[in-house]
Amino acid sequence: MNLSGETEIAASRQRVWDTISNPNRAAASSSSGQAQIEKIDDRHYKVTVAAPGMPMGVTLDMQVTELDAPSRIAATIEGAVMGGPINGTGSIDLTELGPKLTRATWVADATLGGLLGGFEPMLQGPLQQGADQGFVSLKTRLEAEEAAAGA
Repeated sequence: MNLSGETEIAASRQRVWDTISNPNRAAASSSSGQAQIEKIDDRHYKVTVAAPGMPMGVTLDMQVTELDAPSRIAATIEGAVMGGPINGTGSIDLTELGPKLTRATWVADATLGGLLGGFEPMLQGPLQQGADQGFVSLKTRLEAEEAAAGA
């Protein structure tokens, strides 16, 4: 399953980078508090997120595989839900369009195994929608921070 998106954020690239490169800050910015992050070390995290339509959270192991400040971050995830494996990769690239304008381009590729694998086509839309909403929330928070810093 491939997900992707792009958004322009009226904030400096450094401000965007400082948020997306800090998993706790990114989770607080882009979701409605539905992610819990446990830091294992500087590149490994245990992430528990609410799964669409599921009464329980899904716990994933996340490893940051690329960190090229302040322009690119990439990670892998592994986990399981309902006895089936979840594996994925993702990245966010930041392009400075101006002193206070940044383009965030993101891609993710996930594979669902077991029982969920058969539902991948039905989950594509809701997962894309959820990711898009996460970036809208991230954009809103960063733009508000940038405006407050400039005041």
